[in-house]
Order: sequence, then C-alpha cells, then structure tokens
Amino acid sequence: MTDKLSIDQAYPLHEFSNVIQYISDIQYYHTIVEFKSEENTIVAFPNNDTCLLSALEPEDINGLELGSDIKILYEADGRAVKDNSKLALYLNILPRAKDGQIFKATVVGATKQGLLMSIEGLQCFMPKGQVGRERNGDLQSFVGKSIDVKLISVKLKEEESNRFLPIVSHKILEDENNAIDTQSKLQDLKVGSIVQGIVKSIANYGVFVTLFPSIDGLIHITDLSWERVSNPSDIVSIGQNITVVILDINQTNDGKLKISLGLKQLSRRPWERLDKDTREGNIVSGSICNITDYGIFIKLPSGVQGLVHKSELSWDTKVSSIDFTKGQILSAKIINIDWEKEKLLLSIKQMVADPWKDIENKISIGDIVEATIINITNFGIFVNIADGIEGMIHVSELSWTEKIKKLKEYYTIGDHLDAVIISINKDKRKIELSHKRILPNPWQNYTVGQHVTAIVIGIEKQGIQVKLANDHLPAFIPAKLVPNDFAIGESEILKCQVQEIDENKRIIILAIV
Repeated sequence: MTDKLSIDQAYPLHEFSNVIQYISDIQYYHTIVEFKSEENTIVAFPNNDTCLLSALEPEDINGLELGSDIKILYEADGRAVKDNSKLALYLNILPRAKDGQIFKATVVGATKQGLLMSIEGLQCFMPKGQVGRERNGDLQSFVGKSIDVKLISVKLKEEESNRFLPIVSHKILEDENNAIDTQSKLQDLKVGSIVQGIVKSIANYGVFVTLFPSIDGLIHITDLSWERVSNPSDIVSIGQNITVVILDINQTNDGKLKISLGLKQLSRRPWERLDKDTREGNIVSGSICNITDYGIFIKLPSGVQGLVHKSELSWDTKVSSIDFTKGQILSAKIINIDWEKEKLLLSIKQMVADPWKDIENKISIGDIVEATIINITNFGIFVNIADGIEGMIHVSELSWTEKIKKLKEYYTIGDHLDAVIISINKDKRKIELSHKRILPNPWQNYTVGQHVTAIVIGIEKQGIQVKLANDHLPAFIPAKLVPNDFAIGESEILKCQVQEIDENKRIIILAIV
C-alpha cells in the first residue's frame, strides 16, 4: 500500500500523485451480503471468496440483510469498504488539482479551526490560516459563500478509519497573485528609485521595511538620519508608512533579494544646508545633542554638529561635560571649519577674553584676595580667585603653628578664606597663595637665649609639652633640661629660656630657669 500523507507531507501539489495512484488501484464490486452479525458484515467476491467490510457505521449494519445487494470498494491493502460514491469524485477532482486547477468551493459550515467546504460534492476543509486576507475573525460569515480555492494536500483522518480529507486554500491564490504583482514591480525597481513601504520590524542595527508582499528591505541605522542614531525606534515605529530610496539591490546565493534602503538620503545633507559664508571666528548657536567625556556636541539649525572639546568649555579648568545638559541652548565661536572633511570645532570659553591675558592688571604679588575652595588634595587646596583664575595654597602655607595632615577635616569645598598672593607664573598659568601669611610670622618674635613664659599642656617621659604665653606657639622642654627635684603640674606657668628654634619642624626647645 502506498504511504498515506499528512497535510504537511502532502504539500506541495506534485505529491498528489501518491494519493491518485492509491485510489486508482481501488477495485469496484457489486456483490451481496454473505454473513451479518451485530458488529460485522461479510460480503462475497466473484471468485467465491469473502471479505469483512471495514468502517461501517451502526446504521449501515442495521440496513443490511443476508443476500442484500451491496456496492463495495476493495483497496490495494486487502480492505473492503462500503461504496460512499466518493471514489468517482476523487478520481475526477484530484488529477485536476494536481494540474493546479482553481475550483469554485461552497462554504457549508464553520468551526474554530476553519471552514467546511464542498467542491462538486466532495467535502473539503480550509484551515483558518488558509482563508487569506479576507478573514475577519468571524468564520461563520463565510457560510453559504463561494470562494476560489486550490486543493493543496490530502490529510489522512486516522480517527475515521484512514479516510482522506482534502485540504484547500484561498490564501495560496493571493500569494500567487502577489508574487506575480511583485515580480512585475521588481522589474521596474532600480537603484535610486523612491518607493513607499511599511515598517515591519526594528532591530538595534536598523529597520526592516516591507515594500511589496514577501519583499522586504533594510534601512541600516547609519542610513536613518544624517545625525547620529543610537536607537532606531527614535526615528520610526512599527506599522509606519514611510518613503525610502533604493540604495542597492543584490541577489544572494540562495536566490533571495537583498535590498538596501535609505531614509536620510531623501533630505539634503546638513553640510549642504550650512551657509557657505560660514567662517572661523563666526558665532553660532544651537542645542546640545550629545555629551561625552571628551566634550559636548552642538547641533546647528542646518543639522551640522560641532564639537566643543572639554579644553574649550571654559577658562575655568574645573568645568567639564557633566556641567551641561542635553537640549541646552548655547552659543559658541567657530575655531576650525573643514568643509572637505566636514568637521566643525567650536569654543565656548573663547566667547570671552582670556582672564590670564592681562593678569598683571588684575592682581599682583602681595595682594590679599578672598578665595573660594574648589578642590582639596593631600598636598594643599585649590581655590578660585576670579572667573577663570585659580591658584593653590600648599599645606605648608595654611598655618604658622599647626601641622595639618587631613585637610578635609579642616576645610570644605565652597568655603571662603583670605589669602595673600606669593607668586604668579603667567606662562604656566599658576598662582601660589598663602593663608598663614595674612598674619605676621610668630616664629620671628623669638631668638635663642630669650627668656619667655610657657604654660604646661602635657608631661611625658621625654619631657614637657608647653605653649608660649604670648602667642600659643608650641614648645618643648626636654627631660634633661628639667631640674631633678622640680615639681611640675598641668597648666603650670614656667619661666624658661629659648635654647633652639626650628621653624621648618615647627618646634622651639626651652630650658627651665
């Protein structure tokens, strides 16, 4: 027996020959009933042989009597079935279906799965997915209508004793018509053609656009806009009707068409829209369109994007890209324009004069200024003196008397303090300041041999920690310079003589007198 075919196996049409061969081998007999019981019926063959009838319904058995005439079909696998008058229909319709004939089918019923149909009396089934574009969700609305169809396969119905169910499709006719229409349109499609399409899907690398049924093209992300695009969904949306231009048409090894599309090419390039009289030194305005670690990009009304490098943001070196926001409107000076390479460099800081240009007319060594702390390091603090002018106070220039190790415990960014300018290097754009020199140097008030009054602040094995009564400078009395029987208590006032002065180490050595 020829293998019976499932709906998937029977597609495409040329495999109808298997089914046609199978039913062509079926033999027709007009015979009588030889034996009958409640469950079985045996019929006679011309050669005095007998055979058990298969696939009889209870009503068929009840309608038969011994000796009754009966028409049967005898299949190649030795099975006999009662003739249901469909063999002639199969033999008439299937060969025509194999040749691709289009049938006019009448819808006789509807289920959730599809439509029950009749082709010249032969019962067929059209799955829901084969109805085509006319399907509106309510399959009952098709009952009683006639629809053009093609028979696409024959499904084996195991639950009905291996009977065949022809499967038909209207969608295949639509697809064939679309294919013909598409081929016609493709012949007119050329590089440079402007066509309409519908956005089918969006990927991170571009947008797929349906031009004709079963024909798609790709707009690469770089061809969506003259501006930099990070997310194609910012430009188009699925289902949107768009106009595109054909950039390239290629046929792959498997015969498929690869069509490259462009969207930005339908508008003038930004550099073509930029005024040709634009020169270095011109002031331009635009909005910030991108912010990076190395600078910000400003988009001009023409669409041209110019870079303001981080070094051109401000004369204040502490200003960086993070101090700006996307969409912010700014004016900047053109410092370089390259029409050939299409590069534009801008500067914001050069919109105002360089504050260092005439620094000598603004400040001098010895000037006392109010400084604002803008940064704190281990070796000192950086301060702002005026717009674009900064300086540093080294840790050694903060106090005459205290050894400050953790500056952040004493100072906070944004604090104000007075300082005196002690050096200016215009070439290196560096200014050194001192906070301690606002006051006189207390170390210069003392000389070796001088008699002083000291207050005890601590007693150690190595000696006595004291501070000088006049200005609270720290001092130290070594144990060897303290008389053996000399009784000393906390906060006691002592008469001493200066033995040694070391301003760098911030220490004065005393002896009790």
